[in-house]
Amino acid sequence: MSSVLARMRGKTSLDVLTKAEEIRAEATRLVWNTNIVPKGWRDVFAKPMCRICCDLYDQIKEANEIRATTEGKVQERKQKAQDAINTLGRIYNLIGYLATTLPVDWNRFDNLLTMMVDEEKRLRNWRDSTKLIQPKEKK
Repeated sequence: MSSVLARMRGKTSLDVLTKAEEIRAEATRLVWNTNIVPKGWRDVFAKPMCRICCDLYDQIKEANEIRATTEGKVQERKQKAQDAINTLGRIYNLIGYLATTLPVDWNRFDNLLTMMVDEEKRLRNWRDSTKLIQPKEKK
C-alpha cells in the first residue's frame, strides 16, 4: 500500500519511453543536418535512422501495453522489450555505417550515444523486472 494519498499521487512517466522520444528527436536533428549528412545521402542514412528510431518508440509502447497477467503475457512483454534493445543495436550499426562512409565529427554524436547507452541499461532493467501481476484479492 502506498503511503501517499490517492488524490496527491502524480502520474508516473515511463522513463524508457521518454528516453526513446529524446533519442528519436536527437537522431532526427543530427541526420537531417546537411553539415552532418549531405542531402544526397539522406535516403541511405537519414530516412532509415528516423524509421528505426520510430520503431524503437513503437516497440517500447507496445511492450508497455501488454498487461502481464499470465506467464505467456510476461514472456511476450519481455520479448518486446528485447526487440527494443535489438533496435538500439540497429541504430548503433547505422551510426557506424555513417561514420565509415562520411567524414563525421563524432563530438556531434556524443549526446545521442550517451542517451543510447543509458536507454539500453534502462531497457534491460525494465525487461528483467517484468513479473507476473497477481490479481487483487476481493474482500
